[in-house]
Amino acid sequence: MYSQVANYGLITGLILVAYTLLLYITGQLMNKGLGYISLVILAACLYIFTKQYRDKINGGTLTYGQGFSVGVLTGIFAGILSAFFSLILYMYIDPSLVDKQLSIAEQDMLSRGMSEEQVEMAINMTKKWMTPGMMFLSGILSMAFLSALISLITAAILKKNPSPFEQSSNNI
Repeated sequence: MYSQVANYGLITGLILVAYTLLLYITGQLMNKGLGYISLVILAACLYIFTKQYRDKINGGTLTYGQGFSVGVLTGIFAGILSAFFSLILYMYIDPSLVDKQLSIAEQDMLSRGMSEEQVEMAINMTKKWMTPGMMFLSGILSMAFLSALISLITAAILKKNPSPFEQSSNNI
């Protein structure tokens, strides 16, 4: 199971990396609306690969726990790959992205009526989380969390327990 799920995660991660690269090349990386499309991509991949696991690997059956596990593990593998790419993008390809992101956050906080002092405190706190290690770790953890939420739904949709008659005939 793990090698197949690792392959699913690799494919999902590569799709997410390609989408991120497309956003970067087109100058839309900071566009929140387009950023949400990555969640749709993740959900679609988790659904497709969980269904594929059920139909092609697991003989057409899938317990809720198996479906959840396939989805979460796929997401974790994809998260490792996409977090690694994000680290390379933010630290080596375009280090100015961190400052751009902080500037957008600052403008957002000011537009919500926060004081200059509150904004400065929030930005200083955010900078502590923008280190390479923290970015990598938070990328993996956020992908694992999102994958778990999505997998709760996809596992329920794709669940297909084995027939009790097939199990009992195999035991005879």
